Amino acid sequence: MWKRFPIPEFDRAEFKDLDWAAPAYLSQADIGKLIDGRESGDSSVYGCYPVMPDEAFFAKLDVRGDQRHAVMCVLPDQDVRIVGRSWAWATQRAWIVDSLDPGGFNMIADWKTSRPMNTRLGPEDGISHAGGVLYAVCSHGYGDHWNGNRTIAQNGLNCAEGRRACRVLSASVDDKNDFHDCNISFEWSA
Repeated sequence: MWKRFPIPEFDRAEFKDLDWAAPAYLSQADIGKLIDGRESGDSSVYGCYPVMPDEAFFAKLDVRGDQRHAVMCVLPDQDVRIVGRSWAWATQRAWIVDSLDPGGFNMIADWKTSRPMNTRLGPEDGISHAGGVLYAVCSHGYGDHWNGNRTIAQNGLNCAEGRRACRVLSASVDDKNDFHDCNISFEWSA
Protein backbone atom coordinates (compact mmCIF):
# COMPACT_ATOMS: atom_id res chain seq x y z
CA MET A 1 0.00 0.00 0.00
CA TRP A 2 1.33 3.42 -0.95
CA LYS A 3 1.78 5.82 1.94
CA ARG A 4 1.95 9.52 1.29
CA PHE A 5 3.80 10.10 4.54
CA PRO A 6 5.48 6.83 5.56
CA ILE A 7 6.02 6.44 9.27
CA PRO A 8 8.91 4.64 10.98
CA GLU A 9 8.50 1.16 12.42
CA PHE A 10 7.91 1.17 16.17
CA ASP A 11 7.04 -1.97 18.12
CA ARG A 12 5.27 -0.46 21.11
CA ALA A 13 4.37 -3.83 22.67
CA GLU A 14 7.62 -4.00 24.68
CA PHE A 15 6.73 -0.72 26.41
CA LYS A 16 3.27 -1.74 27.65
CA ASP A 17 2.41 -2.48 31.29
CA LEU A 18 5.82 -1.53 32.70
CA ASP A 19 6.45 -1.07 36.42
CA TRP A 20 6.74 2.60 37.34
CA ALA A 21 7.72 4.39 40.52
CA ALA A 22 7.90 8.13 41.04
CA PRO A 23 11.44 9.25 40.15
CA ALA A 24 13.99 10.13 42.79
CA TYR A 25 15.51 13.34 41.42
CA LEU A 26 19.27 13.73 41.65
CA SER A 27 20.71 16.28 44.04
CA GLN A 28 23.20 18.87 42.79
CA ALA A 29 25.96 16.85 44.48
CA ASP A 30 24.91 13.67 42.64
CA ILE A 31 24.74 15.56 39.34
CA GLY A 32 28.27 16.85 39.97
CA LYS A 33 29.56 13.32 40.71
CA LEU A 34 28.12 12.01 37.42
CA ILE A 35 29.66 14.86 35.45
CA ASP A 36 33.02 14.39 37.18
CA GLY A 37 32.89 10.64 36.49
CA ARG A 38 32.13 11.22 32.82
CA GLU A 39 34.97 13.73 32.49
CA SER A 40 37.40 11.25 34.06
CA GLY A 41 36.38 8.56 31.54
CA ASP A 42 34.21 6.40 33.81
CA SER A 43 31.85 4.67 31.36
CA SER A 44 29.71 3.30 34.21
CA VAL A 45 28.06 6.72 34.59
CA TYR A 46 26.64 6.78 31.04
CA GLY A 47 22.87 6.76 31.23
CA CYS A 48 19.69 8.71 31.89
CA TYR A 49 18.80 10.17 35.29
CA PRO A 50 15.74 12.20 36.41
CA VAL A 51 16.44 15.76 37.57
CA MET A 52 14.25 18.68 38.64
CA PRO A 53 15.06 22.02 36.99
CA ASP A 54 13.80 25.29 38.44
CA GLU A 55 10.53 26.91 37.52
CA ALA A 56 12.10 29.34 35.03
CA PHE A 57 13.32 26.44 32.88
CA PHE A 58 9.80 25.00 32.58
CA ALA A 59 8.34 28.47 31.96
CA LYS A 60 10.71 28.90 29.00
CA LEU A 61 9.34 25.69 27.40
CA ASP A 62 5.76 26.26 28.68
CA VAL A 63 5.69 22.84 30.36
CA ARG A 64 3.27 22.38 33.25
CA GLY A 65 1.71 19.60 35.30
CA ASP A 66 2.59 17.37 38.24
CA GLN A 67 4.82 15.01 36.22
CA ARG A 68 7.11 17.60 34.64
CA HIS A 69 10.82 17.05 35.07
CA ALA A 70 13.92 16.63 32.92
CA VAL A 71 16.14 13.62 32.32
CA MET A 72 19.90 14.18 32.45
CA CYS A 73 21.57 12.10 29.73
CA VAL A 74 25.24 11.40 30.47
CA LEU A 75 26.91 10.30 27.22
CA PRO A 76 30.43 9.58 25.97
CA ASP A 77 32.38 12.14 23.94
CA GLN A 78 31.78 10.43 20.61
CA ASP A 79 29.14 10.16 17.92
CA VAL A 80 25.80 9.40 19.58
CA ARG A 81 22.69 8.56 17.52
CA ILE A 82 19.56 10.11 19.07
CA VAL A 83 16.23 8.69 17.86
CA GLY A 84 12.66 9.58 18.87
CA ARG A 85 9.51 7.48 18.52
CA SER A 86 5.93 7.89 19.68
CA TRP A 87 2.62 6.07 19.85
CA ALA A 88 0.00 8.13 21.68
CA TRP A 89 -3.40 9.73 21.30
CA ALA A 90 -2.18 13.13 22.48
CA THR A 91 0.32 15.11 20.42
CA GLN A 92 3.78 14.56 21.93
CA ARG A 93 6.75 16.90 22.16
CA ALA A 94 10.35 16.29 23.21
CA TRP A 95 13.08 18.83 23.80
CA ILE A 96 16.76 17.97 24.07
CA VAL A 97 18.96 20.79 25.39
CA ASP A 98 22.55 21.15 26.58
CA SER A 99 21.81 22.92 29.88
CA LEU A 100 19.06 23.54 32.42
CA ASP A 101 19.87 27.27 32.49
CA PRO A 102 16.69 28.94 31.19
CA GLY A 103 18.65 31.91 29.91
CA GLY A 104 21.43 30.02 28.21
CA PHE A 105 20.60 26.56 26.90
CA ASN A 106 21.16 25.50 23.31
CA MET A 107 18.37 23.57 21.64
CA ILE A 108 19.71 20.27 20.28
CA ALA A 109 16.27 18.99 19.20
CA ASP A 110 12.66 20.15 19.43
CA TRP A 111 10.52 17.29 18.12
CA LYS A 112 6.74 17.13 17.94
CA THR A 113 4.48 14.46 16.50
CA SER A 114 2.62 15.79 13.50
CA ARG A 115 -0.65 14.24 14.62
CA PRO A 116 -1.95 11.72 17.18
CA MET A 117 -1.09 8.02 16.68
CA ASN A 118 2.02 8.72 14.63
CA THR A 119 5.33 6.97 15.31
CA ARG A 120 7.39 9.84 13.88
CA LEU A 121 9.08 11.93 16.56
CA GLY A 122 11.93 13.77 14.91
CA PRO A 123 13.75 12.52 11.79
CA GLU A 124 13.17 8.85 10.96
CA ASP A 125 16.87 7.98 11.39
CA GLY A 126 17.32 10.42 14.26
CA ILE A 127 20.21 12.85 14.56
CA SER A 128 23.89 12.55 15.29
CA HIS A 129 25.39 14.42 18.25
CA ALA A 130 28.90 14.63 19.72
CA GLY A 131 27.83 13.32 23.13
CA GLY A 132 28.43 15.03 26.46
CA VAL A 133 25.70 15.88 28.96
CA LEU A 134 22.24 16.58 27.54
CA TYR A 135 18.82 17.06 29.10
CA ALA A 136 15.55 15.69 27.71
CA VAL A 137 11.99 16.75 28.51
CA CYS A 138 9.05 14.64 27.32
CA SER A 139 5.56 16.14 27.23
CA HIS A 140 2.12 16.03 25.64
CA GLY A 141 -0.17 18.74 24.35
CA TYR A 142 -2.84 19.97 26.72
CA GLY A 143 -4.85 22.99 25.59
CA ASP A 144 -2.47 25.85 24.86
CA HIS A 145 0.55 24.39 26.70
CA TRP A 146 2.47 21.15 27.34
CA ASN A 147 2.15 18.83 30.33
CA GLY A 148 5.12 16.76 31.45
CA ASN A 149 5.06 12.99 30.95
CA ARG A 150 5.96 10.31 33.48
CA THR A 151 9.26 8.68 32.53
CA ILE A 152 11.30 5.52 32.97
CA ALA A 153 15.06 5.62 32.34
CA GLN A 154 16.64 2.47 30.94
CA ASN A 155 20.43 2.31 31.13
CA GLY A 156 23.17 -0.12 30.11
CA LEU A 157 21.36 -1.54 27.09
CA ASN A 158 23.28 -3.70 24.62
CA CYS A 159 22.56 -3.21 20.93
CA ALA A 160 23.65 -4.87 17.71
CA GLU A 161 27.28 -4.76 16.61
CA GLY A 162 28.67 -4.05 20.09
CA ARG A 163 26.83 -0.78 20.52
CA ARG A 164 25.52 0.53 23.85
CA ALA A 165 22.41 2.58 24.59
CA CYS A 166 20.24 4.25 27.15
CA ARG A 167 16.73 5.54 26.64
CA VAL A 168 13.94 7.59 28.10
CA LEU A 169 10.46 6.04 27.93
CA SER A 170 7.42 8.14 28.71
CA ALA A 171 3.69 7.95 29.33
CA SER A 172 1.29 10.87 29.07
CA VAL A 173 -1.55 9.38 31.13
CA ASP A 174 -1.21 8.75 34.85
CA ASP A 175 -3.49 5.73 35.18
CA LYS A 176 -1.89 3.49 32.52
CA ASN A 177 1.68 2.17 32.53
CA ASP A 178 2.14 2.10 28.77
CA PHE A 179 5.46 3.88 28.21
CA HIS A 180 5.44 4.36 24.43
CA ASP A 181 4.10 7.91 24.12
CA CYS A 182 7.28 9.95 23.68
CA ASN A 183 10.50 7.91 23.73
CA ILE A 184 14.09 8.95 23.07
CA SER A 185 17.05 6.58 22.65
CA PHE A 186 20.77 7.39 22.72
CA GLU A 187 23.12 4.86 21.08
CA TRP A 188 26.91 4.80 20.66
CA SER A 189 29.79 2.45 19.88
CA ALA A 190 31.08 0.57 22.92
